[in-house]
Amino acid sequence: MGTKALCWIRRDLRLHDHAALASAIQNHDQVYLAFIFDNDILDPLKKRAASDRRLQFIAESLVEIQGTLEKNHSGLLIRYGNPVIEIPALVKTLEIDTLYFNRDYTPYPQKRDHSVTEKVAAMGCKVQTFKDHVMVEPHEILTANKTPYQVFTPYSRAWRQALEKMQQPNIPITLKNLAPVPDSPAKSLSTLLAFAGFEAVAPIEASPSKGGTQAGQAQLHRFSSIIDTYDHGRNFPYLDQTSRLSVYIRHGCISIREMVSASLAATSPGHEKWLTELIWREFYQMIFFHYPEVHTEAFQSKFKGLQFPTNEDYLAKWKHGQTGFPLIDAAMRCLNETGWMHNRLRMIVASFLSKTLLVDWKRGERYFSWKLLDYELASNNGGWQWAVGIGCDAAPYFRIFNPTLQSEKYDPNGDFIKQYCPELKALSPKQIHNPAEAKGLPLAFRLGVDYPKPIVDYKSQRQKALALYKTYQMSTNVL
Repeated sequence: MGTKALCWIRRDLRLHDHAALASAIQNHDQVYLAFIFDNDILDPLKKRAASDRRLQFIAESLVEIQGTLEKNHSGLLIRYGNPVIEIPALVKTLEIDTLYFNRDYTPYPQKRDHSVTEKVAAMGCKVQTFKDHVMVEPHEILTANKTPYQVFTPYSRAWRQALEKMQQPNIPITLKNLAPVPDSPAKSLSTLLAFAGFEAVAPIEASPSKGGTQAGQAQLHRFSSIIDTYDHGRNFPYLDQTSRLSVYIRHGCISIREMVSASLAATSPGHEKWLTELIWREFYQMIFFHYPEVHTEAFQSKFKGLQFPTNEDYLAKWKHGQTGFPLIDAAMRCLNETGWMHNRLRMIVASFLSKTLLVDWKRGERYFSWKLLDYELASNNGGWQWAVGIGCDAAPYFRIFNPTLQSEKYDPNGDFIKQYCPELKALSPKQIHNPAEAKGLPLAFRLGVDYPKPIVDYKSQRQKALALYKTYQMSTNVL
């Protein structure tokens, strides 16, 4: 019979450059691949909507994998339920000798993986885990005092030094020794979505993010042609100058090694800036690994008890892009329609929610977790805490983005605004950033009817925010 391996894929939805799969194929006579739709994650999603763009992206990726496996006389084992139950059940049924998977670093996956490991080990099954999701694992680089880094710049230097010492080329895989799987719900997208209990999402032209390795590599190829100007072009949401690769690395359709290799292919400022962004991703992974409490509280101890007033009406208008601040509204409508938001806009809308509307940042972070196609817990949390001024190596609390000035600087002609707020198309570049204070508005345009008036006065809200932070620090004797 020979030895049997089970490779459990999770956020590594590809069949190339895959550490766990490569080792399983190399060391066993028969290799099965399994994916579990985790009911603890999906059941809450079902209560909000019948369809979900992230799930569809995952399903598209799995269908592509299934197609490749079928060409190699195999297929995907798909289950719906609790992985702590489903994986041991597969191990028992298939008489698996060794379970393989790539490591994850946030609290829920760590707890889940520990439970699975304990269960299958008690059954006599070995477990092999691998570094695959990051270039540098959270415990691999520490300060001279053997403590985690808390400032990005020295971490970045240490990360780069660690990378120079590592031999980490792409991992070659030959698809052999794959066990036959007679049937799989991953044979078609509709069947797989129905199996998971969801409906298909209608395609959106503005959202090019289709699941799968082929789409991810095509996006990487597209980005490679413009990466030289990434350091400048990435700041303007009306330009298509970002990588658009975050969703593909989030779900592992392409590997971090491919990303880093692309960033090191040349020495332009754009290549350098993109590598820095990849390092930020691993910085936040490291922070969350060592300080999991940031999930529910500020990283900076001096702000752990800071309370925001939180007006529910303001929050609702922010969510739906009805604040009367055009760049904010366009950004939120883009998120709601496509599941994506430009990185600069993420910073601006986060600052606006908490430092202008004075709404608890955790409410905004949670909303992003529901909507972002590329949602990643550590990066989302780190980005929000940075923008609000309470996180690790964050912007100072008194840095408050003025949405009108940001709009004038990064969307000067209002091209992005017009795309998602079409009711403002008749306004001139001078009028569109702040219709409430603009002169000579078209007669057919009715402020407060066609487009909402600002729900707050920015200047007075800015003073309230500064007072909130200062008063809190004085009350805790840390100012």
